[in-house]
Amino acid sequence: MNKEDSNKEKDGRSHPSTNKEAQLVENQMPLSKILDDAVDRVKSTAEKLPLLWEDTDGSVVAEDIVDLAFPKDIEEFMTLMRRVEDTISAGRKIKEQMQIELGKRYEGKVVREGRDVIVGRPSTSYKPYDKEKVLDYLGEDWRMVVRPEFRITGIKAVAKERGDNPDSIVESLFDKVITNNNISILPESKAPKWMQQLEQGEERNLGN
Repeated sequence: MNKEDSNKEKDGRSHPSTNKEAQLVENQMPLSKILDDAVDRVKSTAEKLPLLWEDTDGSVVAEDIVDLAFPKDIEEFMTLMRRVEDTISAGRKIKEQMQIELGKRYEGKVVREGRDVIVGRPSTSYKPYDKEKVLDYLGEDWRMVVRPEFRITGIKAVAKERGDNPDSIVESLFDKVITNNNISILPESKAPKWMQQLEQGEERNLGN
């Protein structure tokens, strides 16, 4: 790999440590200030988004929500655009972690927040300890349950037909994995009626 390739991000963008951008940082605007500019632009546009939501006649234009005073210098322009991309990617990462946190807080619960209903439905999956051992147990019946993953209901059916305890067989072959980040945020209008009747901040266990 040559030096130029080593200074590339996975998506092909130039890494801020390339010679050109290093020169830009030195001679024009510090990278930290360009990042601050990107964050400020995203923040400003986010604050003005309600203008679009309330626009019923199409009168809102780009200038109303986006600062179009972009740098004239092409290197500074591209560096700013990359920092905007980084800011958006960072926002996605933060949202992802917040959804995981919601899943931990409200696993198996439902809570009303404003016009939204947060539903934490833990999803259960089964991970085989040893796939070969599962296939050895199934023998010629493997085609009945592999589609392409093992179907737990199919394995239980085979066990029952063989006179084995279905639950014991599954427990001996699979590790039961419960994920905590299976969160649904439903608009009030699309939530089940009993969820719509919850008070603000009220929590209830699912299944109760």
